Amino acid sequence: MNITKFTGMIAPMVVPFDGEGELDEAAFRAEARYLLDHGVDGISSGGSTGEGALLSDAELRRCLEIISEENSEKVPVYAGIIRNSTRDVIKAGLDAKACGADVLLVTPVFYHGASADGNFEFYREIADATQLPIIIYNVVASNLITPKEFQRISQIDGVIGIKQVDPVRLAEICAVNIGAYNVYAACDQLLYGTYTAGVCGAFSAMVTIAPELCQRQWQAFKCGDQAAAMEIHKKIVPIVMTYLQAPYPGKVKALINLQGRSGGIPRSPILPVPEGPLLERMRTALRNAGVIA
Repeated sequence: MNITKFTGMIAPMVVPFDGEGELDEAAFRAEARYLLDHGVDGISSGGSTGEGALLSDAELRRCLEIISEENSEKVPVYAGIIRNSTRDVIKAGLDAKACGADVLLVTPVFYHGASADGNFEFYREIADATQLPIIIYNVVASNLITPKEFQRISQIDGVIGIKQVDPVRLAEICAVNIGAYNVYAACDQLLYGTYTAGVCGAFSAMVTIAPELCQRQWQAFKCGDQAAAMEIHKKIVPIVMTYLQAPYPGKVKALINLQGRSGGIPRSPILPVPEGPLLERMRTALRNAGVIA
């Protein structure tokens, strides 16, 4: 499998909800179109930024259908799957495949957790059943995949990489990679540092918030223009620091809405960001980065 096509700046979409907590399809479609028009290398739905743990299987299917309808650029589509059993992941994964997903981005189970052997069998069974490339989304604090575990899981046919939130684990995994798998950055405040560590790209809320800015930094890094990449890093960090703390998805939506885009509101019990000091910090960070006037 050519895993190099699954690289670059991948946007994890927000899922706009209306005042009744229902999927706002028109707003979601507008967001998909915006990201595709602004040069993302891939697009994802159903992960943390997209409130994937709060989506039903039917809602995830509909999000992926809309992305597929808008994806005239034919960038890879990544289906985030956050479920608590192998059976439920396989069901959602097969649905995602039928809706046009190219890759599954799968968290370890997060309620009961699993042993190292259980995690291995979890990913093996999903890969066998879905016959889609699998990326591990290593974000579950109660069931983290260690670098040693990942080396074993990466031997499964179909597992192509890992999305890594912890920069220390990311550096360790990158250091032993000889091109057998992809490592994706998800350390939003350290994106530039992860590029130097050897990642193949990023699944980052920043790509969703400011796709052009992130793409400019990625291209500058790849071309060796480290001064330009560092200058953009200094613009990105203040934005990231406004949304890092929980409740995270509502803050990302606020940064999108401040641009006049269609982020919608989060699903209860996540609350929108009210007018006040935090929203003003967001405006200032976006303005200083040149994202808004």
